[in-house]
Amino acid sequence: MLDKLVVAHFFGQRQPLSLNRTPPLAPCAAVPAVLVIPREGPMHEPHLMVLTGPSAADHIDMAGVVADAHIVVDSDDARDRRWQELADVLITRHEVAGLLDRHVGCAVAVARQPGGCLVGLRHGPLAQITGIAGLLAGADPWPATFGSLLYCWLAARLPLYGLTTATVIAGHYRDGRHFEVAGRVRITVSEAAA
Repeated sequence: MLDKLVVAHFFGQRQPLSLNRTPPLAPCAAVPAVLVIPREGPMHEPHLMVLTGPSAADHIDMAGVVADAHIVVDSDDARDRRWQELADVLITRHEVAGLLDRHVGCAVAVARQPGGCLVGLRHGPLAQITGIAGLLAGADPWPATFGSLLYCWLAARLPLYGLTTATVIAGHYRDGRHFEVAGRVRITVSEAAA
C-alpha cells in the first residue's frame, strides 16, 4: 500500500525558488511538484504542491496551507483492484463518468487524454487540464500529480476558479530551492454532464 500512499504538501514558498528547465528524464532526487502563481482569486502569493512518499519530506516547509496523505490508484491496472475502494484519486484511460459513482469513497477521477486530462470531481464540475509549453499532461506521472493537486486544492477549501486564472507550472522539486520545470498547463472548468 505504501506505493499508493501520496503525501501532498501545499504551501506558500517563503524563500526564493530557482526555476530551471528539466532534462527529459527527471533525476530521482527530485519529486513531482506543481507551482501555482495566482492571477486573481483568494491566494495572493505563489503556492507550491510537492508530492512525496510517506517518509520523504526533506526540505519541505511543514507550515503549509495543507499537508495531506491520500491514496492514488490506477483503476485500469488489475493489480490495483483491491485498492480501488480505498482510493481518494482514481486514474483511468477511460471515461470518468460513472467511475465516481462506482467508487463512493473516491473524490477525484482523472482520465488520461491526448495532450491532457479530464478530471471529474465528486459533487462538482469537470476540470480539463491541457499541457502547454512543452508538457504532455496526459502522460505519467502527470495525471496522478494533477489529481492530487485538485484533491489538495479542494481540501484547502480554495475555489476552482483560482486555478483557471493562475499560471500553473508542473515540474520537479529539489532540495528546497530548485524547481525543474517540465511545462505549463491550462485548467478550464465546466459543469459536470448529467
